[in-house]
Amino acid sequence: MRNVLAEKIASGNPTLQKEAAASLDKFIRKSFKEQSYSDKILEPQQLTTEDFYPHMTSDKLWVMLEIEPECPGVVTMAYNTPAPIMTFGAKRTLTSIDRIKSVRMKKEVNELITWSVSLRDIQADFQLKELHTKVDSRFMACLNACVGTRPNTVMKATGSVHYHRVYDGLTSNALAESLKYIPKLGYKDNGLNSKTLLMNSITFKEFAKWKPWDAGQDFTSDILKNGLQSVESGLMGLKFVQTIKRKLVPDGAVYHFGDPNFIGRSYVWIEPTMIIKQRDHSVEFHVFCERGGGVFVFIGLAKVEYTGV
Repeated sequence: MRNVLAEKIASGNPTLQKEAAASLDKFIRKSFKEQSYSDKILEPQQLTTEDFYPHMTSDKLWVMLEIEPECPGVVTMAYNTPAPIMTFGAKRTLTSIDRIKSVRMKKEVNELITWSVSLRDIQADFQLKELHTKVDSRFMACLNACVGTRPNTVMKATGSVHYHRVYDGLTSNALAESLKYIPKLGYKDNGLNSKTLLMNSITFKEFAKWKPWDAGQDFTSDILKNGLQSVESGLMGLKFVQTIKRKLVPDGAVYHFGDPNFIGRSYVWIEPTMIIKQRDHSVEFHVFCERGGGVFVFIGLAKVEYTGV
């Protein structure tokens, strides 16, 4: 049925195109769903069988990562004095590959005949977006564990505050100050800077409040004329990622990320796949994917909560 609609639309016949439009108008959407935003922050890497590590006590699929070691530094020495000896090494960590799976959808084949749109395709698309939401929720759970759940609290892993609360709102001054947080993380100068900022679509609209003295007349007038894509296209050399998933990224919360190589990894073993079975008079399907990864280095992460948004 979906192919019939496509043929009518592509036919060039005004009558057939009108029929297709009228048919599609019967379907009223109730919600909008988006794909994964975490994939825009940590780009997924496709795995092969050679990437897996044979675990001693588990048959699950595991990937081993090697963490860059710390440098002990140097010392000033007097002549004829031997330098201290220190054994060097590094740390390894494991991340598992997990299956993310939707519920199984089932419907009588005859009950699909009278629909002008393909209900199966629509449900499959929704389930695919729900898979992406699950990927994002796992990413946020890991991220929030790294930055902490209480603002202005020192994290033991780095001896620094990763979660800050700002009471001035998302002003140009507040944003500029927040860009100093990542470079100050850790016990040593890490040389990192904020590269990517994650926020929801409500928080992102705060940029429309900026005045000419905040970012210049050209920038603010461009926002009024062309919308907030002016911010996405370039503001202080930052990459902005916005999402409609306000339950995962609350209003007023902005997550700062340094270079992805200093954060973690995202892996894909099986891309989102649909399994379809027809039994007796019914059709049954579900979608799944298999992914893994996580955040392993904290010095490239910060969360800023702007009140009043």
